[in-house]
Amino acid sequence: MSIFVESPHLEPLMRIMGLPPSLVRYLPQTAQKRLHTTLLRDAPFAKSLAMDWADDCFLTTLEGEAEKVTHVSLSVPGARRTLSGVHLALFGHKGQLNLVLGSDHLKVVLGAETTVRGGLHLAAKATAFIGDRTTIGQARLTAANADLVIGDDCQLSEDVIVQCSDQHAIVELDGGAPVFGYRRHVRIGRHVWLGRRSLVLPDVTIGQGSVIESGSVVRSDVPANTLVGGAPAQVLREKIDWRR
Repeated sequence: MSIFVESPHLEPLMRIMGLPPSLVRYLPQTAQKRLHTTLLRDAPFAKSLAMDWADDCFLTTLEGEAEKVTHVSLSVPGARRTLSGVHLALFGHKGQLNLVLGSDHLKVVLGAETTVRGGLHLAAKATAFIGDRTTIGQARLTAANADLVIGDDCQLSEDVIVQCSDQHAIVELDGGAPVFGYRRHVRIGRHVWLGRRSLVLPDVTIGQGSVIESGSVVRSDVPANTLVGGAPAQVLREKIDWRR
């Protein structure tokens, strides 16, 4: 099955994927292209995985570029089974993305002219959105029951970790209730630079144009156009910008 979508229909695509339509603002290059959606099971990189794909698993690419999706290495922990509700919208095809799908109903958007070298680990109905012209070098991005947004024209240097949720459940000693039982997030605005070996923890928003110094631990929101550093990260300077 194939569906051809004109570029103005990026917003409906976001809605279908359960993502805010406002994220289209981070896809200026993608918005100028025609899109093509097909069943995920028909994608060569998905066929190579010892896994079955339900009829509601889709791959969306730029028109005529489905065969260029050779930069994605898929893996699914556990025994062979049928995955459902997975939708990958891959508009960039540079780098080497190691995509680990830990459950059903996962959504990924990778913008045009974006390069990712690193791992993206998703579980528990997580979503991951990376805008156009963003460069990610050997980073580790994780989300479970969480939403990750990285805007366009961002730079994530080597060994960056963006952790949208805890790796294991943290519970109350009395009764076992989850300490963080709600859906979590990390939101990074456009043109943000994360320095080498920086760490972004859950429930953080980083405003556009900001810079995170190498080795920083970001555990609270960062305003736009702000330089922060340290562990935990503190404001070092305001009203800044950066250039590639």
